[in-house]
Amino acid sequence: MKKLELILDEKTACQPLEKVLEKSLGLTKRQISQAKFRENGICINGKKRRISYVGAPGEVLTVCLEERSENTGKVIPMEGKLEILYEDPDILAVNKPAGMPCHPGRGHYRDSLGNLAAGLFEKRGEPCPVRIIGRLDKDTSGVVILAKNQAAGARLGEQKIKGIFRKEYIGLAQGRLNDPEGRIREPIGKISGEKLKMQVTPEGKTADTRYQALKLLEDATLTRWEIFTGRTHQIRVHMAWLGHPLLGDRLYGTGENPYFPGLALHCARASFLQPFTGEQVVIQAPVKSWGEVFKDWEDQDTGTALAGSNREALS
Repeated sequence: MKKLELILDEKTACQPLEKVLEKSLGLTKRQISQAKFRENGICINGKKRRISYVGAPGEVLTVCLEERSENTGKVIPMEGKLEILYEDPDILAVNKPAGMPCHPGRGHYRDSLGNLAAGLFEKRGEPCPVRIIGRLDKDTSGVVILAKNQAAGARLGEQKIKGIFRKEYIGLAQGRLNDPEGRIREPIGKISGEKLKMQVTPEGKTADTRYQALKLLEDATLTRWEIFTGRTHQIRVHMAWLGHPLLGDRLYGTGENPYFPGLALHCARASFLQPFTGEQVVIQAPVKSWGEVFKDWEDQDTGTALAGSNREALS
């Protein structure tokens, strides 16, 4: 259950509650409308009030944005280990291992990240729908953000659209990049007759990827990416188009990876504003599955601290 509380002051006390909810608490008209019909949805000092009510300074306004759900959005709750990187009343951030899908699907109806998150919420006695904000491909590891309530999910969704919610990836591109940094703005679309594979095509949707070479290896480049759109397989497709597919990518490359098993792509960092406090949140995920190889790279000065997990406020 998500509740907001506001103590009315001289400014907010002279306005109808509808204006206070919109301007001071940032609620949408739909959220206000939904709250009106909940028991104790919009209250002053614990007593339900209409949105036309004008309060007095010192009175306490409470709003119930979402009632506790008795299910987890049709996702089967399962017990399992989740590496929690960060958590607050509205957000859960985990470090997803490679090979685990975010959502239940064909062949993975009980072992997805969604199943484990649903199991965690149920075990705590706080069942709620699983809301993943910006999923990762099954073979990509790293930071995944889940919203614990509808309001938080909606606000994070708005941050994605506005470019406030940002993700940073690291990985290994085949061969040596000719340019130390660059930006790829080639549209991406489906390949006719293919279920999963995408391609760069003029008929595709806008896609925007920025890359930076961190370290040159004998036959690969440790690379950092930031994506400004969320197309399926965006980094993988753009790098294959550039002539440098990711190591371990069987769909767009050879699938070979001499350094460690699997796809060499990891979401190392996510940053956004806490949906209700506005505080900057920065979450980092360690690359445990890459073993000593990544540790060697980490020991080098790559200009980024990607091997730890933390939350920090930025000015």
